Amino acid sequence: MCALGSGGGPAVARPLSAYREYDSAVFAGSGFKLSLPTKVRAEVPREKPPGRSGEEAVSPEELPLSVSSFRTVGNPIMPKRVAEAVPDLDKEARRQLEASLMLLLRQYEQQLDRDDDFRLKNNLAGAFNFLFGAAYSVFKDGRVLSPAQQGSMLRQINAGFALRLKEQRLSDREKQELYESAVLSGSIILGLYSEGRDTRQPALQRTARELARELLTRLMGLSIEQVRTEGGSVRID
Repeated sequence: MCALGSGGGPAVARPLSAYREYDSAVFAGSGFKLSLPTKVRAEVPREKPPGRSGEEAVSPEELPLSVSSFRTVGNPIMPKRVAEAVPDLDKEARRQLEASLMLLLRQYEQQLDRDDDFRLKNNLAGAFNFLFGAAYSVFKDGRVLSPAQQGSMLRQINAGFALRLKEQRLSDREKQELYESAVLSGSIILGLYSEGRDTRQPALQRTARELARELLTRLMGLSIEQVRTEGGSVRID
């Protein structure tokens, strides 16, 4: 028996682990990929548009989080889609998997409530920052980014969305799909890594790292080798 969860809260038990059964491509079905500027400290200032009426333009890193927020279009979308994409499940196992994935989404938003961080609900930058942090943690043997480093990456991801969404407009439904994909991806990576650590199964930890690498490439267009941390900041080489 294996429980699908994020490593910290209750989860719905199911006969086999979904962690090892789905194709990560299901999370990138829209074809959208967030590409962050490399060496962002050097490049961001050059991307500042000229100000009007003598006013200084706002740096992309100083944009409000609202530029990557969206309105939900109804019930969650991705849990059912992911469950349907898993091969060789009977009806009851598929139903349990969908329920488990729904639980992961709820747990993410409940954590935002506990942290009193309503800004990150229905916010693409927040969800992708969560995915990035999860991937970073499994590659760094459980070490997490500091709050300052998380804030640094959040601003960069928000700026990346501001630029990317000018090139590729997305409906609120498509944004909701991306948001849920990032949250589920990060939760599953952390859950699989925690399961391997807590049960002393290095193979599961390797699987978590392999999945993290795939999802960073598919959804964020970067590899962990590009990531550098310096004090309270994160940069992408």
